[in-house]
Amino acid sequence: MPDTMQSSPVGPIAIVSHTHPSVTKGGAEIAAYALYEGLRRIGADAIFIAACPAADRHKLILGSDREFIVVTDPLRYDHFYQLSSSDVWRQIKSILLRNQVRLANFHHYLNLGVNTLRALAAETDIPFAVTLHEFLAICNHHGQMVTRPARRLCDQATPTNCATCFPEHSRQQFVMRRNLIQSALLPAAGYISPSHFLADRMVAWGLPREKFVVIENGLRNVGKREARNRALVEGTPWTFGYFGQLTPFKGADTLLDTIELLAKQPDIDKKIRIKVHGNIVGQTPEFVERFNTAFARHSFINFAGPYDNADVRTLMAACDYVLIPSTWWENSPVVIQEAYAAGRPIICTGIGGMAEKVPSRRSGLHFRINDPADLARVMGEAADEVLYQALCSGLPDVTDHTAMARDYLATYGRLLKYRAEAEAPANLTRTSARRRGRAAAAAQVAAAAGE
Repeated sequence: MPDTMQSSPVGPIAIVSHTHPSVTKGGAEIAAYALYEGLRRIGADAIFIAACPAADRHKLILGSDREFIVVTDPLRYDHFYQLSSSDVWRQIKSILLRNQVRLANFHHYLNLGVNTLRALAAETDIPFAVTLHEFLAICNHHGQMVTRPARRLCDQATPTNCATCFPEHSRQQFVMRRNLIQSALLPAAGYISPSHFLADRMVAWGLPREKFVVIENGLRNVGKREARNRALVEGTPWTFGYFGQLTPFKGADTLLDTIELLAKQPDIDKKIRIKVHGNIVGQTPEFVERFNTAFARHSFINFAGPYDNADVRTLMAACDYVLIPSTWWENSPVVIQEAYAAGRPIICTGIGGMAEKVPSRRSGLHFRINDPADLARVMGEAADEVLYQALCSGLPDVTDHTAMARDYLATYGRLLKYRAEAEAPANLTRTSARRRGRAAAAAQVAAAAGE
C-alpha cells in the first residue's frame, strides 16, 4: 500500500529497463526496479517495462500485472550502433499506448536500441527521459572507457582514439556511431545521472547541460545500520569483503595480485580475512584456474560464491570493510549504497564515481588504480580501531527507494515544464501556420462559390 498518496504531474509513467532484475542482477536494472517500486509506494501511477531474451523467459518472475516484458532476440541486435530489430519498438509502443503512458523513463537503451528512442520521438507525442548508468553512448568497450587491449583509463573518446582500440571499425564508423546515438538522445526531455562525474562526461560528449539532473540511486528497505564493536572481538582478524561479479573491470586481477602480496607477510591469517562474494561469468580458463588456485592455497581468503541481493547487507555487516577495486571509472555502484546501509566503510579505487561517492578518509579509503601494493598498504592502514571508528562515524545517510521516487517525480515535472517552454515558440508557429492555412482554404472555398 502507498505510504503517501502523491499524484503524478504527468499521468501514467513507464520505467523502461534493458533487463529485469529477476533475470540479471546488474546495478542499472536494480536501480530502475527500485524506482518503479518507490513510485508505486508513494501512490504514483507507474508501470515497469523490461527487455528479456526469449531464451531467458524461464528465469523471469514478474511482481504484478503492472510489469511488462519485451521479448528480444540477441542475434538481431547490433552492439556497435546499438540498434534493435523493429519488433522491439512495436512491442514497446503497444505497451505504452495500451497503458496510456504520458512519460517514459528509459534506464538504458541496451537490448532496446537507440532506434527505439528515435521512433518514440517520431511516432508519438510521449516525452521521454533517459537515466544514464555508464558510458556506453561514448565508449564501444562495454561503456567502460578503458582502452583495449592495454586496459588503461580513457579520458576522452574521439573517433581516432576509438578506431585505435577497435581497428576492425573505421574512424568514419565511429563518427557515424556518435552521430546516431546523439540524434537519438537529444530529443529527450532530460537526462538523469546518479553522479556528477557521469553527467560531466556526457555533457563534454555533446548532451546539453541544462537538461541534466543528478539523483542518487535509492535502495529498497533501508533499515537500521548494524554497529560493529571490534573491542568485543579484540584479537580477531580484520575482515574485508568483496561483493559482485569477478571480472577484470571490477578489479578481480588487482585483488588476486594483492592476495599474493599479502600472503608473503608472516602470520597474515591471524591479521586479516578476505571474503569474496560473487560469481565468475565469461572469464578465460586461465583466469578461472588462477582464481581457484589462489583460494585453494591461502587460508586467509574465502570464496563464498554467488549471493542473493536480499542478503547482501547481512553479509556486508559480517565484514569490517567493503572492497571495491574497480579498474574503470564507475558511476554510482549500488554496492557503495549497500555498504553504507550496512554501516561499513569502503576501500576503493580513487577515481571517477567511486571517488565522488566515497570521500577519502571520511567514509572510506582510496588506493591507486591497478596497484596491488598500494591496496595491500591501505588494507594494513585500515586495520586500526581509531581510524575505523572515525570512518564509521563519517558514513552518509542512504537514500531509500521512496525518497528517490519523490526526487524523480519532481524532476519529471520540471523536465516537462522546461520542454514545454522550449517548444512554445515552435508550437505558436505551428498554430499560426494552421490558422493561416485554414484562412487560405476558406478564401479558396469562398472564391470557388463566387462570394
